[in-house]
Amino acid sequence: MIKAKDLPYPLDALEPYYNKETLDIHYNILYKGYVDNTNKIQDKLNKARTTGEFANIKCLEKDLSFFGSGVILHEFFFIIWDLQCQRALVMN
Repeated sequence: MIKAKDLPYPLDALEPYYNKETLDIHYNILYKGYVDNTNKIQDKLNKARTTGEFANIKCLEKDLSFFGSGVILHEFFFIIWDLQCQRALVMN
């Protein structure tokens, strides 16, 4: 199971580049949805491997790839902006 990481800055920290509502959607809806769905798919894969029922394994692996990459890409997005915020604070 993976766990959603905390956002390292407040939702309004990226303004004027990203408004609070946009970041809220990306963090609280999209990112958390990717995390939840990745965990659900991992559970289904574990069950399939345990029971030996591999009829849907290809579909489950594709879903894991999709949702897992959504987690990784959103975490990368949040990290990059965290670095940009820190850089802006140092420069000001």
